[in-house]
Amino acid sequence: MLMWKLLKKNLSIPQLAGYVFAGFAGLSIILFGIQFYADTKPLYSSNDSFLNPDFLVINKKVSTLSTISLSSTTFSEKDIKDIQQQPFVKKTGLFTSSKFGIRASVSSSTFGRFYTEMFFESVPNDFIDVQSEDWVWSDEQNYIPIIIPRTYLTLYNFGFAQSQGLPQVSENLVEKIKLTVTVYGNGKSKNFDANIVGFSDKLNTILAPESFLKWANVEFGNENESKPSRILIETYNPGDPLIAEYFSEKNYEIADYRGNTGKAAYFMRLVIITVLIIGLIITLLAISLMLLSISLLIYKNKEKLENLILLGYSRYVVAKPYQILSLSLTLLIFLFAFTVVLIFRNFYIEKISILFDNAKINSNIIFTFVTGFVILFVICMINVLWIRKKVNETAK
Repeated sequence: MLMWKLLKKNLSIPQLAGYVFAGFAGLSIILFGIQFYADTKPLYSSNDSFLNPDFLVINKKVSTLSTISLSSTTFSEKDIKDIQQQPFVKKTGLFTSSKFGIRASVSSSTFGRFYTEMFFESVPNDFIDVQSEDWVWSDEQNYIPIIIPRTYLTLYNFGFAQSQGLPQVSENLVEKIKLTVTVYGNGKSKNFDANIVGFSDKLNTILAPESFLKWANVEFGNENESKPSRILIETYNPGDPLIAEYFSEKNYEIADYRGNTGKAAYFMRLVIITVLIIGLIITLLAISLMLLSISLLIYKNKEKLENLILLGYSRYVVAKPYQILSLSLTLLIFLFAFTVVLIFRNFYIEKISILFDNAKINSNIIFTFVTGFVILFVICMINVLWIRKKVNETAK
């Protein structure tokens, strides 16, 4: 206590206040950016998110030559490899089409009884925007889960049903309807139970599990090997001008391109990264200010420190008051910053819940707290080591 009274006379309150303010601003921005990213990540990274980066569905244009079978609309291995090597391509997936006959029948009090010829396609699960525990298939089961475009149900409810005087149906009702699907080809057939397990907003086709379609194409298909006619592409940046340029050069079409949401997701990530960088810069400036203040304080007390060391005080004891001061201020900064993040988090979560009814914010504050604590520890270690170095230089 006596030593602290001796050394505190040259403390610069404005410098320490500047460190606290700059450190608080920088750490608050970093913690807020991390927590905001964790809370809003489901809005643009989950498969069923409205801001999920849009993947592109591409196909070759159908021309007159294609109609008379003089030109192919399928993609060769060379075409696929060329697409995968493009700098804007992050991931690709191939459509697999059914190469056998499919007949579906349904009998219910709502629809009556009817039969229809249909088709199946499949894509890798990474590209499916519907989450369902039933979306699995093995050759030991006699059940097929099906996903259809949500636009199909919309067209029925607001187009066909109204014009024919039929009842409109909800998604929940459609998912409860049991279908009988008959697949046939190669002189054999088999019946499966089936039902619709979800509605896709991004894939305009009737989907069955990829494992089922590969098995069925071998058992009932009329081709040993088929080439895909459509390809799914996930890009790094949906706004990249190279995308339109490349597809125009190759004469490819982009089906139902909704690049605005992909651009929004890309822009959101860019903003969050920018905010984190700004917070990091401010924090580094605050640390620099603190180190400068400590250096000046030790310099002003140089004669006193020398006398204390000559009187037999160890360097550790002499450095301890400065270390306690820096640790206390840094801890204060962390507590203030974390409190502010909690306050703002409660505010924006309420707003997000109002704007997006189906928003799933299930992250917690623990990761942000741990991250802030790690930053606190690093700053404290830097300050402690810097003070020890300066005291040792003075002692010499």
